Amino acid sequence: MASVATPPAADLWTAIMSAVAPSVSETTFSSWIETLKPEKLEDRVLTLLAPSKFHREFVEEHFVTGLETLAQETTGEPVRVRVRVDGSGEIPRQRNLRFAPPVQPVETNGSNGHTVSVNEAAQESNLNPRYRFENFVEGDCNSFARAACLAISDLSRPTLWNPLLIYGGTGLGKTHLLQAIGNRVLSVRRNDGIRVRYVSSERFTQDFIQSVRLQQGADFAEKYRNVDLLLVDDIQFFATKERTQTEFFHAFNTLHQSGRRIVMTSDRPVHELAGFDERLISRFDSGLVTNVNPPTYETRLAILQDRAKFEKFPLPLDVADLLSTHITSNVRELEGAFAALVAHCQFGRVPPTLELAQRVIQEKTGKRTGRPPVELIQQTVADYFRISQDALRGKTRKQEIAYARMVAMYLMTELTEHSLKAIGGFFGGRDHSTVIHARDTISDLRKEDDVKTVAALNDLERRLSLGPMMRITM
Repeated sequence: MASVATPPAADLWTAIMSAVAPSVSETTFSSWIETLKPEKLEDRVLTLLAPSKFHREFVEEHFVTGLETLAQETTGEPVRVRVRVDGSGEIPRQRNLRFAPPVQPVETNGSNGHTVSVNEAAQESNLNPRYRFENFVEGDCNSFARAACLAISDLSRPTLWNPLLIYGGTGLGKTHLLQAIGNRVLSVRRNDGIRVRYVSSERFTQDFIQSVRLQQGADFAEKYRNVDLLLVDDIQFFATKERTQTEFFHAFNTLHQSGRRIVMTSDRPVHELAGFDERLISRFDSGLVTNVNPPTYETRLAILQDRAKFEKFPLPLDVADLLSTHITSNVRELEGAFAALVAHCQFGRVPPTLELAQRVIQEKTGKRTGRPPVELIQQTVADYFRISQDALRGKTRKQEIAYARMVAMYLMTELTEHSLKAIGGFFGGRDHSTVIHARDTISDLRKEDDVKTVAALNDLERRLSLGPMMRITM
């Protein structure tokens, strides 16, 4: 029997994907298979590119054997499948999940006249170069504060917003914005010898105490009064420290009177800063005071998707939605949950699933999510109406399928905490208005005691209340 000619890598991979798709869930296919890219087909070896080391290892462990079988069925010859990481896509071992990579070094003039890079200048200024406006996720909760910070970072234009005070709870991005101002100034004014200093209130206090102990008051004054931009984090810790407040008052006056800029953060608004000299309070209030609020659902989801993209981590929408719905207090906790999910996946060599996300949420909050997963609702509804999940999520408008789809959407609005936008995303990216129409239509039918609708909802809610085991024992 003559052997079948081996097709090019792209054609072979297309054929393999077509064969794989019906045998795995849509989430598995989009997260692990569709994200692979064919590189070459040489000597009966199909080389695929994975976006990260973790992705490669997971595919090798769970899919390579099956892919080789499908490749042989397609070509008629044995074909080995090799997976390698695409270029520099491997995740660095020690990376802070909160930030994008450092900015590229750019030349600037140091205070002593020698040429240094922006990263070196940032180090001299106590700045972390990874805190930038470009990787700060903007939302309704922080858009005004971000705009104010961008404006004050433009030293070429006069501003009425001096000083600028940003307040809000812990983990909401105040430090990110504060240091982003400094990094923007160093980047834009790199050839002007601009002097920037970022300091926490604790560090300012320690420097002052040391200057008194070593009798280096002049050096301390030079350090904090001879800068173009002073960034002070967490000023609430100056409370009751009278001598430190006095020294900060003098530094503040020197800078402000000479037109140099001061930006501060606090965990509370000015009128709640107890234990402060009234002279300082009046100066804090003389500029612009703005706040950052806890992130909205949309912002939390955008943050997770941004981090997942940066880490090249395959984060399904329903998993991101579950984390965004239940981790609500601040950005830092949300990123901690994401880091925990990544660790579970990497160490356990398992994909990110709803069950794993629920475990992470319980570890972080001590609470169970207590709601049926999206996939379970879709599968249960599809089984009840004897249609496929693909049809349920698809674009067909056949009456019986459209009705089942509305029922599924209604159940998600009732039994889960997903947003309308997220629910629409689970059904082929439909608009939130479609979900509203489905919810209201089914709700009205239930109120009107429509026999078909009431029977379906009662049965489906009973099945879903019993969880996944119900479907096994039916």
